[in-house]
Amino acid sequence: MKDCEVPIYLSLRPDGAVCEAVLNEQIAAELTALPDDPALYFDLCGAHLLIPLDKLVNTRARDKGIVNANRHMQGGAKGNPKKRKPLTVRALDNALWLVVDGNSTLINARYSNWRAIPCNTE
Repeated sequence: MKDCEVPIYLSLRPDGAVCEAVLNEQIAAELTALPDDPALYFDLCGAHLLIPLDKLVNTRARDKGIVNANRHMQGGAKGNPKKRKPLTVRALDNALWLVVDGNSTLINARYSNWRAIPCNTE
C-alpha cells in the first residue's frame, strides 16, 4: 500500500484547548499505511461504536508509541500478537470524543486515511 500524506488532526493542548496538530514527518516516514479494515486489528466481539476519525481528539502523540503501534497493527493483521481492544474514549463536547486509550493506534489510522475506528465509551 502506498504511504499516505502526513495527517493534520485534532489534539488536546495542556491547557485543555483543542487545536490542530501535525504528525512528525520523520515518524510518518517510518510508518506503513494500513488497510481500512478494523477487523484486521481489533477484537470486535464486544459492543463498540465506529466513530469517524474527524470526531476524535488525541490526548498525546508519543513518537515511539506511534511506530510501535504500527508494528503491532501489522502483526495483528497477520494473526499475532493478539488483536487490541477498541479505543477508549469519553465525550469532550456535543460533537467530539477525547481518546483516553489508543492515541498511537488512532494516529496510525489517521495516517492510513481510515474513515472510522472502533471505540468504547467511558
